[in-house]
Amino acid sequence: MSKLLLKYRIGEEVKESSSKENNDYLIEEVNEGTRKTLLIHPKKVMSLQAVILEEDRHYDKDETIFENGYQSWTDSRELYLGEKLHSLNHLPKKLVENYHFKQYGDAWFYPYHKHMIHSFTYSYIRKDDKVVFIGSLNENNAYLIIKHHPKKHKLYLESDVQGLTIDKTFTLFDYVTYEGKLDDCARKYFSHFTKEQKKKISGYTSWYNHYQNISEEVILKDLAGINTDRYDLFQIDDGYQTYVGDWLDINKNKFPNGLEPIVKKIHDKGLLAGIWLAPLVCEVDSKIFKEHPSWIYKENGKEVYAGCNWSNDVVLDLENEEVISYIEKCLKYYIDLGFDFFKLDFLYAGAIGGKGTRAMKMRLVMERLRSVLGDKLILGCGVPLSSAFGVVDYCRIGPDVSLKFDDSWFMRFMHRERISTKITLVNTIYRSFMDGFVFRNDPDVYLLRDDNIKLNKKQKEALIKINHLCGSVYFTSDNVSEYDESKMKVLEEAENLKEGKVIDVYRKKNKLFIIYLLNGKECLFIYNTKKGVLQ
Repeated sequence: MSKLLLKYRIGEEVKESSSKENNDYLIEEVNEGTRKTLLIHPKKVMSLQAVILEEDRHYDKDETIFENGYQSWTDSRELYLGEKLHSLNHLPKKLVENYHFKQYGDAWFYPYHKHMIHSFTYSYIRKDDKVVFIGSLNENNAYLIIKHHPKKHKLYLESDVQGLTIDKTFTLFDYVTYEGKLDDCARKYFSHFTKEQKKKISGYTSWYNHYQNISEEVILKDLAGINTDRYDLFQIDDGYQTYVGDWLDINKNKFPNGLEPIVKKIHDKGLLAGIWLAPLVCEVDSKIFKEHPSWIYKENGKEVYAGCNWSNDVVLDLENEEVISYIEKCLKYYIDLGFDFFKLDFLYAGAIGGKGTRAMKMRLVMERLRSVLGDKLILGCGVPLSSAFGVVDYCRIGPDVSLKFDDSWFMRFMHRERISTKITLVNTIYRSFMDGFVFRNDPDVYLLRDDNIKLNKKQKEALIKINHLCGSVYFTSDNVSEYDESKMKVLEEAENLKEGKVIDVYRKKNKLFIIYLLNGKECLFIYNTKKGVLQ
């Protein structure tokens, strides 16, 4: 039996209740087999402060818990009881504030508890080869935060509704609980969101070789080296614009002829043309920031930051109609240039400002972006995943790949959304079950080149093979035409894994056992998460 904990405000009075009905509201519970729904019928205008279902649940010491991170880049994995989620509590407050680390993930609104493991949207508890799987069907209304407290033997389901004012019926919870094999449970859950899927896609992106140091010369040289037999897409990443936010200003020093001639040359090679944008933020050096202060989302008169990228980036006010019109104008500008594929990044900013729950705000933003882009292909990135379900065609499911296995040592102490090949491979494996249901998974790039990279040979082989087995987007920043015979052999071995289907993943200390089906056979990869290699 679940115990309801409800905290709300009517007028200036804050109230707490665990009853299903009083003078202020009525709770309606609907149970349909594995599905449970809780509706609240307010009798007065009320502001919700906290809504939690508490259950007694015995946790065995040999069980593991899967936690799904807040957004694309947030680390997601199985944890042993007693393991802790990484938080920012150990860092000096000044450091966190100066670099806006909280804004990337959930730390700005969720108070981390040292004895609790929390997960967004779905979670499972594993014992041997069976799981108890909990998944939300209410993500357009309110994110479900699933909180495991093994020490107290408690399971808490929290509806992320803090501050929401309601005067009519509202769905507090709608979730399913399945028991059995992970593959069966996960696919039952994700099938609730199934839509027609686009094809798997291969492509080139400029980012993981040149980063922002791109130009017309660099892009055309890379385009000339593309093998069109293997690729569908050529994507221009960050660095073509003057500043983030000034999307109508192409950097004339780098691209004196603009982007349109390049798009034509991409199309002439029979490839789709892709472009990177971060439409919901702008950096403080941009014209948008300097000339349109009313376009920046503020709290208590101060700009709200989305992170410390570029010259620091701030959140745009998405309730300002001028901002909405500007974003639409920018997207249409790139449609008119001929781009077919839009990588939209730093989308989590859509949940930071404005009214309503974070889920409501984020879903509205995603649907607006889809409405403007129509039938263009969208790759979502840096987004709370459930808000992208059924909206984007492709979606990143881990942080950026790093050219060093676990990036810079000092970044390992920072936020959960940091750049790391080590983290993104674990995310790619554990989030593989949503691929082909809610969108096509983007595990980020593979890299086999020898120059400008510090991954060793075995780590590069693990990266390319896990990406092809667990994802549907196969991008690189290498010039594949320069691969020697041994690299081509690794690439071909990886491409043979495209039709593989992961059916189970389980952890034994630093090793992940990935069981998959390929050509009617059950196969096994053992991935060493500490060394980054397949055994």
